[in-house]
Amino acid sequence: MSIAFKQIVVAYDGSDEGKRAIEYGIYFKERIPESNLTIVHVYNERVEQRAVGNPGSAGLANDGYYIDPTQMHPVLPVENNFNRGADTHLVVSNSVTAAESHRLSILSENGVDGNFEILEGNPVESITSYAERIGADVIIVGNSGKSGIQKLFTGSTGSSIIKDASCPVLIAK
Repeated sequence: MSIAFKQIVVAYDGSDEGKRAIEYGIYFKERIPESNLTIVHVYNERVEQRAVGNPGSAGLANDGYYIDPTQMHPVLPVENNFNRGADTHLVVSNSVTAAESHRLSILSENGVDGNFEILEGNPVESITSYAERIGADVIIVGNSGKSGIQKLFTGSTGSSIIKDASCPVLIAK
């Protein structure tokens, strides 16, 4: 029986453990040059609340709408690195750009070619369904940084991928 990794999928989340998973993917790609290395990054959109308008005195907003002062909750200013008025699409593209840039630097430092795919949704479902769709021979994920008690209550992405994947899963430590 011969085991050959023709389709290698590496799950990358931007963490040190994710970088380690890429290193394992590079290791296999260097030893099996005809294999395809694909690094996947799952974007899971987060929703943030923003105040609309600028409440003026006596319950009037700058845009002329009445706001009942008894229904207003104090909003604390939140520091962020995004420009005012940035929409979700700008945030998504910045996240994708940062992940792809990091992937390119790691692969180019090692002289290895690889593909990069952005997936959406639940990380476990997205990674396992992508791997099944392309016929992956192995999925490589980083070890979770969670403590034992955190893993007990929430589980880890790696252990969930192991349960759901249709191919072998390597946990990079």
